[in-house]
Amino acid sequence: MIEDHSPRILLDDSYATYPHSNGYYDGGARIALGMAAGADEIVGVRLDGSGEPEVLLSAEAIAAESDLPPWSESELARSVPWFDVALDAQTLVCARDDALFVVELAGDRTPRIAHRPADGWALDGLTSVSADGRTALVSEMRDGVHRALTVDVRTGATTEIVRHPWFANHFHLVPADESWIGYSHEGAATQVDDRLWAWNREDAPDGRRVVDQRALSAQPPAAVALGHERWMFHDTGAVVVAYGESEAGPRGIYEVFVDGRAPRLVSAGERDWHCGITRDGRTIVVDTTGPADLPGRGWADAGTASSIQLIDAASGERRTIAETGFISHPYHPHPSFTPDGGAVVFNHVERDGRGAVIRRGAAIVERG
Repeated sequence: MIEDHSPRILLDDSYATYPHSNGYYDGGARIALGMAAGADEIVGVRLDGSGEPEVLLSAEAIAAESDLPPWSESELARSVPWFDVALDAQTLVCARDDALFVVELAGDRTPRIAHRPADGWALDGLTSVSADGRTALVSEMRDGVHRALTVDVRTGATTEIVRHPWFANHFHLVPADESWIGYSHEGAATQVDDRLWAWNREDAPDGRRVVDQRALSAQPPAAVALGHERWMFHDTGAVVVAYGESEAGPRGIYEVFVDGRAPRLVSAGERDWHCGITRDGRTIVVDTTGPADLPGRGWADAGTASSIQLIDAASGERRTIAETGFISHPYHPHPSFTPDGGAVVFNHVERDGRGAVIRRGAAIVERG
């Protein structure tokens, strides 16, 4: 599908969705991308580079429901729309401001509002959708309380499944078994020692911590700092980063599970940042804080460069397939595999010799 093994920009000023979400549709031939070009919009492009972008959720539709200002290079801290596409259906969901949009990509693409939060509740910007496209998952917050709801995208009926008196977010349905929902205790990774949580109606109705981060540690009582988990497609567990900034090691990429199996250090690494995994579970992709071969760990002397690395999930062996830069969200690399596992999509930032950003956009590179 892609002959040149160097990264190719799919669309200038675009960005791929959050790394635990799915953006691929049309049988894996196309990908949904957000636009960061002065107005919030979601478009679709073909992975092979042919054809023109198609509008999936227009700037006008988003602006009609949201008062949030769009991202700009002068306001890097502003949020962008994140979105998720059903794995087995062509249903796109996007939580923006206080509206949950639903777009049927195989239909007429007229956006619908499936849910608005009740008075006093604020909708989180990350959402998830079931593989069949029938159920969305959202999180809301009010007065320090955080809760998750399922939403029937056809009727708008909601069910609260769990709530916590701490910042719970990153809720997403576990692809290998959607009776499980993974989520996070959000906060500074070096201060939160119970990052990974999971919910199941029968086995964990109040949610439960997935891994004891202190038990992982080779330097007790310090905990290994974990984050940016991606729940897996082939097994009821997640791949997760132990950051270079972690006071304790071992650092790198772990597999963790909800069924009592011990966590496994897949591959040691001192600069891992975000991760993804193929649908068959054989290969993991990571981006790094600084070039992968740079001495040191975490953000020490990291600069503005990042490596895209593939990890063999069985052996832990690594190889670098691309180099990129980054700026603030949404232009962290956030790599993900195409559905067939043959290529990686990531957010690419190019700089000139003086360090100024001269180009940015979602890019694709063949894994080779």
